[in-house]
Amino acid sequence: MSSPTIVAAVRAALEVHPPFSTMRGEDLEFIAGRVELAYFAPGEVIIAPEAGTPDACWIVRDGVVAGRRPDDQQAAEPGLQLTQGEPFPVGALLAGRAVSARYTAAGDVFCWVLSRADFDVLIQRSEVFLDFCKRRLGAMLDLSRQAVQASYARQAAQGRSMMGPLSALVRREPISVAGEVSLRVVFETMERERVGSVIVGDAEGIFTRQDVIGRVVLPGLSLDTPIASVMTTPLVTLDAQASAAEAMLLMASRGIRHVPVVRDGRLAGVVTERDLFVLQRQSMRAIGDAIGFAASVDALADAAADIRAWSGALVAQGVAAGFVTRLISRLNDQLTRRVIDLTAAQARVAIERTCWLALGSEGREEQTIATDQDNGLVLPDGAGPAERERMRAFADTVNHALDRCGYPLCRGGIMAGNARWCLEASEWEALFNGWIDRGDPQSLLAANIFFDFRALAGDASLAVTLRDRVTRRAAANVRFLKQMSDNALRNGPPPAWTGGLIGQLFGSESAQIDLKRHGTSPFVDGARLLALANGVTQTGTAERLEALAEAGVLPERETRSWVDAFQFLQSLRLRVQQEKAAETMPNPNLIDVHSLSALDRRILKEAFQQARMLQRRLALDYPG
Repeated sequence: MSSPTIVAAVRAALEVHPPFSTMRGEDLEFIAGRVELAYFAPGEVIIAPEAGTPDACWIVRDGVVAGRRPDDQQAAEPGLQLTQGEPFPVGALLAGRAVSARYTAAGDVFCWVLSRADFDVLIQRSEVFLDFCKRRLGAMLDLSRQAVQASYARQAAQGRSMMGPLSALVRREPISVAGEVSLRVVFETMERERVGSVIVGDAEGIFTRQDVIGRVVLPGLSLDTPIASVMTTPLVTLDAQASAAEAMLLMASRGIRHVPVVRDGRLAGVVTERDLFVLQRQSMRAIGDAIGFAASVDALADAAADIRAWSGALVAQGVAAGFVTRLISRLNDQLTRRVIDLTAAQARVAIERTCWLALGSEGREEQTIATDQDNGLVLPDGAGPAERERMRAFADTVNHALDRCGYPLCRGGIMAGNARWCLEASEWEALFNGWIDRGDPQSLLAANIFFDFRALAGDASLAVTLRDRVTRRAAANVRFLKQMSDNALRNGPPPAWTGGLIGQLFGSESAQIDLKRHGTSPFVDGARLLALANGVTQTGTAERLEALAEAGVLPERETRSWVDAFQFLQSLRLRVQQEKAAETMPNPNLIDVHSLSALDRRILKEAFQQARMLQRRLALDYPG
């Protein structure tokens, strides 16, 4: 039995590291009172696959533990680095199996040792510790987001998190009316109940105050008209456990202001835009309306500034990066479509016969606050020289209008206003086929931008057809896939963060890190390659990885860790851009690691290790 002094010292040392930092005091006392201290000499093996099921859980107190898988014995650096406060091997203990890596002391190492029996008791009594063991990186990301949200709450007195469940926002039962009820009765009901919407029939549709002018007043309908004839159908709902962020995204994509909430199979209430944004100066719908009603580029420039300001507010609240980047992309999509429509009307061109392509991060719906343009234009086959020049000039006008809205012209000239990227459908296909067949450095560089294309405006079928043909051809060209793999391995995490040089972590060589080049790019490039190789047509990085896991190409657990790591790196990029004037930064993706909390540094290290693991997967799939 340990003395109270020793127990207090162990507890004090543990409670500064996740997951122990969020565990109950009595659970920390349980650990501190049962662990024993063990020393391991440099190079000494702590646990290896041949030892069978582990008989203990080790928690690093001092030093570094290196984990290396048997198939990584020739690797230049270890695949895993465990430092102070990190428990291992929790996955093997939960599954009751042997470890998959050999854990070795990288220098002098002291570990607290918790017996297998005590580990089993701990996961039964502590949900926090069990969740960490199951999700590890995901659990640490939750802690990081909570810290950001707490900081925002202190700074801005924001009392409601966008990641909270919709159930917390539901204030009353929904008001429902039968489909045959007249408009007069419905209006009287809405006025009496002071609601902005009613559910029609047995969740058949919805009618809101915003529908009155367009569907009743302007058509001159009689107040005796049945409500069913003017309702919006089908009803689009979200579960009560869905987050406010998901409701925001749904409103953005559907252009609606009311979302019915379902709990246990029945309607529980209606969450409105006002519920979501009552504490925000600008609402998403207000930005959307400003875009929709804008009659000039100057008005759209104001809306674009609001998009950046509002996105920054979401980042400051700790809203998940995946949601924020999709929201930025979708609002930017709306703005771009409005620019295209205004320009097309002035130039008298038929945009519906063409297809405006979003490329790069916009094509992946992964735009951050600081973003430039990458786009192209697909023309129908048979367009003559005069028509091609007319459409190129139209596209060039759109590009410069977007530049005025704060989306800089692409330095590499990858824009629809460039004659190289304003092509007929057959020419686009020939271009992609040439890149696939040649596989030279210039072709691979183009693949990193153009293979993420999606339709943004005009005839989407032109992009769908192109996607199907390009994906089939790429999947059939093994040499091209190998070249893409080699190219994807060129940009990787900084060695000091994934190897054994732990002393360099906060030295001058790693103080500044490019989160795009060394962080998100390995995931983007890896997901693109695997998607092309396996016929996956999604363009988003997380969506590609998840689709590959669903198809059985990638293991689900590793995929979840890769997606979590990618989203964390995206969140850091957003935070850097939100905290500083992104448009004035020479490199908006550069972060000073000294500015990060201890928790975020730990997650960053884990994220880089996950990037390295994905790259190793590519190296194994496409060996030299």
